[in-house]
Order: sequence, then C-alpha cells, then structure tokens
Amino acid sequence: MAKRKQVCGIYHKCNVFCYFTGGETMLDQKKEQMDKRCRKTRKAIKIALIKMMSEKELSDITITEIAEDADINRKTFYSHYRDLYDVLDEIENDLVSKIFQILDRADLLKSIHNPYPLFHQITSEMNEDIEFYSLLVQSKDYNNFMDKIKTILKERFLEMCQNTVQMEKEILSFTIDFITSGLTSVYREWVRSDNRISLEQLTRSLSTLIGSGFNGLAEEQKHEAIPSKSI
Repeated sequence: MAKRKQVCGIYHKCNVFCYFTGGETMLDQKKEQMDKRCRKTRKAIKIALIKMMSEKELSDITITEIAEDADINRKTFYSHYRDLYDVLDEIENDLVSKIFQILDRADLLKSIHNPYPLFHQITSEMNEDIEFYSLLVQSKDYNNFMDKIKTILKERFLEMCQNTVQMEKEILSFTIDFITSGLTSVYREWVRSDNRISLEQLTRSLSTLIGSGFNGLAEEQKHEAIPSKSI
C-alpha cells in the first residue's frame, strides 16, 4: 500500500494559506507563498531598521520611527513582527540561510585551492541587493552579524578540511579565522569606499591572494610533516 504524504497547512502573517508536504520546510513554503505586497512591506521594515542601526543602538530605536521610515503604521508593523528583535532575528536568519545555500551549492574541497567560484557566488548575492548590504555594513550590529557568518564558514571548512588537508588542526583553525575575518573586513571597506574598483575585480584579487596563500601554507605543512632522512 502506497504511503500517503503528510499534508499540513498554516496561516502566515500575510494571511496566505500555505501547504507543504513531507520534505519541504514550513519556512520555505511560507516565503514562497508571500504575496508581493507582504514581501515589499517586510523588506521596507528591515531596511528601515538597518538604516537606523547605522545611527544609533537598537535599544534607542522605536517602532514608531521604523513605521514612519517604512511608510506604514504601527498596526501594520505588528501584523508582521512582534518587536524590533523579531525583525533583527529575521534579518540574521535570512543571512545565515543564504550562506548555507551558497555553501551547499559550492564544491568546498575545490574552493580551498581555487576560492573564486565560491567568492563569486557570494558577491553575486550582494549585487542582487546592494542597497541592503551597503546599509548592513554600516549598522552598529554588523560585527554581531559577521561573527555568526564567520562561525558558520569556519565550522564548515574545518569539518571538510580536517581529513583532506595535511595541516595541524590549530594552524588550520587560525588560518580559516584569518581568511574569514579578512574577507568580511575587505568587503565592508569596499562598500564604505567609493567603489573605485568593481566587485568582480575585488573578488578575483582576493581569490588569487587567499588561494595562493592557503596552498603555500598547506604545502609547507606537508613538507614539515615528512620526517627527514638521517644521513
């Protein structure tokens, strides 16, 4: 007898009824079913919050200010979010989700030696919503955002590298810290600058620098691991 798929439904904040079957997440279906007006409103709220976070701390921002900047009323805000922390959580979760999607599509083992394809996917994502990311890097909570992103990247690379790269675990950990911290800092400075070079040019330069440096260090560690022959 064929096994029946479990079908469930929920109402999300835009009053769109979402169905999903086994294997599909509630969050994915919720996002897919949101109508354009709902997505536009939520994006306006998030941009308003990120914009104000470049000027003051989250605790000093009011929902009234966010509503005015997003051109909505307080009632509309509360139909989407409980409070400002709820908005911030969604921004962080969206970023983490996008990073996971990029990492899942990438060949991480090849990315160690040639990081350009991975970096290109990241910069393509930035280009799709450059206004949002430009505001994000100027926000006072940027370091907290990036700490979460760096933790994700570090865990994924360590998990993959520990059995494939001949390098001491401590050295590998510090190396990945160096790379992820450097990347987030460079992209932040690029957004803050007058963009005197293209994002594509920056990505290629970083890929060459990081790829060559990592490969050189890995080769050095490999030679050090080989015991020298006695004369």
